[in-house]
Amino acid sequence: MRVMVGKEIKAGDRTIWPVMRIFVLKTREDRVQAIQITPLAMLIIEPAGQYAVSFAGEPMTIEAILELAAPLKDVLEKSRRLR
Repeated sequence: MRVMVGKEIKAGDRTIWPVMRIFVLKTREDRVQAIQITPLAMLIIEPAGQYAVSFAGEPMTIEAILELAAPLKDVLEKSRRLR
């Protein structure tokens, strides 16, 4: 199981970064037998700031999404420098 960050999605002046859990089931011969992709959260960056949204229906902080997906730290740093 891995947690991955998807490609950025532009929506007007917002940028959305999806975070998903990827589970790959392989055979003994290392062939892929099944894949399950589960969306977990989104990091949303807009001119007014950044925030995280959980698909579990629970509140999510920026710190929590960074714990799930560390590569988003670079995304946030770059966003803050551009402001």
